[in-house]
Amino acid sequence: MSKVWLNVVQTMPELMMVGFVDLNIETAQARAQSYAGADVIVGTDLKTVLSQTQPDVVFDCTIPAAHHNVTLTALQHGCHVLGEKPMANSMQEAREMVMAAQAAKKHYAVIQNRRYDPNIRRLKAFLESGTLGGLTTLNSDFYIGAHFGGFRDRMEHVLLLDMAIHTFDAARYLCGGDPVAVYCKEWNPAGSWYDHDASAIAIFEMSNGVVYTYRGSWCADGL
Repeated sequence: MSKVWLNVVQTMPELMMVGFVDLNIETAQARAQSYAGADVIVGTDLKTVLSQTQPDVVFDCTIPAAHHNVTLTALQHGCHVLGEKPMANSMQEAREMVMAAQAAKKHYAVIQNRRYDPNIRRLKAFLESGTLGGLTTLNSDFYIGAHFGGFRDRMEHVLLLDMAIHTFDAARYLCGGDPVAVYCKEWNPAGSWYDHDASAIAIFEMSNGVVYTYRGSWCADGL
């Protein structure tokens, strides 16, 4: 995932990379060499690298389980934070991160980029044109057999936290409302290669009266 972020950074000459951190020092060194040259600082300990570099902002491209610690550490060192989704593994951690950003008077933002997809934008423009009249119901189906390996195979609520939130945010954008109530059922179907629930159905009541339904699975190999 860090490669995607760094490819974007390379298009922004006003940004200068000053440090790379990874639990595997060779990975940090490889990213630094590819995207910033040999002069930047690399390390395996975030606090140490932050103290050495004193950056303005930290890009958090870690696995979800690390977001809470990385964000709090960066904020404590006076940095803004731009992080990967999901925000955290629990509501308690998420609230702590928001409160820490407010206390530090720093920006903490989480990437949700699907609403900027040209196809989603085109659909939004069509809905706003009034051709269909008023929107009352929005439905989405998402079925993929995603063999990622790694942390996702072990992660709890993997579909909801790591992927469905993209679709949920796109639905908010398209219908122009926010969820006020939701019923969700998740489960792990027979044949799944995930340790925890990888399929889900959800029904959302939105603030503007729209009803949004979601059906999805990350272990749907199909025929």
